[in-house]
Amino acid sequence: MKQSFGGTQRRQIKRACRARVWDRLGRCIGIQVLYAVPYVLLTLMLCAALFGRVFVLLAAGVTDVYSLARAASAGLNSVWVILLLMLLLSGPLQYGLMKFYLGLYRGEDPSVSTLFQAFTSLRALWLGIRMAFCLFFRALLWLVGPTVLFTIALLSVTVQTVMTRQPMPEGVMIVLAVLYALAVLLISVNLLRYQAGWVVVLDDPDRSAWDATAQGSRVFRGRYGSLLLFVLSFVWWYLVLSVCTQLCLMLGDTGLELMGGGLGIAVYAAAAVAALCLSLVLGGFVNAYYMTSFIGMYETLSAPPAMGQEDTTQF
Repeated sequence: MKQSFGGTQRRQIKRACRARVWDRLGRCIGIQVLYAVPYVLLTLMLCAALFGRVFVLLAAGVTDVYSLARAASAGLNSVWVILLLMLLLSGPLQYGLMKFYLGLYRGEDPSVSTLFQAFTSLRALWLGIRMAFCLFFRALLWLVGPTVLFTIALLSVTVQTVMTRQPMPEGVMIVLAVLYALAVLLISVNLLRYQAGWVVVLDDPDRSAWDATAQGSRVFRGRYGSLLLFVLSFVWWYLVLSVCTQLCLMLGDTGLELMGGGLGIAVYAAAAVAALCLSLVLGGFVNAYYMTSFIGMYETLSAPPAMGQEDTTQF
């Protein structure tokens, strides 16, 4: 018999997790900042690999399209190395981040240094890498079907347009893009259940990544509606985060246009710093709140139901 999970339990879990995150807000912000630093550096390296040679040629006054294209293509050789490095780093970092959130949910006192715990043990490092590749592969399996269908539909519309020499039907293209985006969104919610595999391997490091993600996902079988409601309950938090940062940047743009010169640049820089600080503070809180609540949902559903308890899942 399935464990029951309704709106009341979801609100109770979120309330308890919000209190735990608030009590450790500084650590939640700190670990989120540290987690983002390697990706920022790798993203800068990726941009340098892709466009570095092009910028050098443009700075030297070269405007020949063929030369610029050759410089851009030469940078592609380094892109795959950086992307692979991102994937290899994501596993150990995610291992430490999930260990921090799991300890936070269970009432422990995890430190920010937990983020780098996987790098202190070859076993944990390898486990993090295997989990990253497993989750990446599962995502590919789910996304390949809609992506192929979208590509075929897009090519069909394009070929039909070329053959009939008619203008590109913008309405059809928009409908296809919206349908594909909706499919990706719904699949992303479904893929969230595999993240519960982190809880399984953190409790039992001897489990394989594939078995752990399979076991974690089985807990949510038949509960897609509950999982979707859980994700939707956090949408407004991320909207608040986005609106606050965008407002700061808009104020900076307005100040730059109205004042101009050094004062305008100073106003824009202050607004950008404010947006960064808000995104770090709110982002650290929201991400910790979201993940600890998800862990709470998983542990509630995976717990044996009480005797005589019926499944009252609310969709």
